Amino acid sequence: MRTLVTCIALLGLVGMAATPAQADRRLTREEKSSIRSAMKDAQCSGGKMEFDDGKFEVDNAKCQNGKRYDLTFDQNFKLTNKEFEGRAGRNGYYGSGRYDRRDSWRDNRRGVDRY
Repeated sequence: MRTLVTCIALLGLVGMAATPAQADRRLTREEKSSIRSAMKDAQCSGGKMEFDDGKFEVDNAKCQNGKRYDLTFDQNFKLTNKEFEGRAGRNGYYGSGRYDRRDSWRDNRRGVDRY
């Protein structure tokens, strides 16, 4: 009997673990409108809007300086955090300039003046 209860309890735990947690929810039209207005005040536009962990988030918003930021707004649509996205996707070999440095070193070794 004890084994049966233990098995049922384990099955219940596995079932709960397999259920996905709903972290994000869709925004209403009014919320989207309020976020766009707050973004305009912050001189930013675009990006992916979502509601997560009790706050509104906009990923990859393009601001007036041409750079991309992650913006966070509170329940009253007040900007609470503006985090610079940086050079996402530019950390690898392609586009990072590593090949250019290596090629210029080889050319300099051969006596070729590239610049």
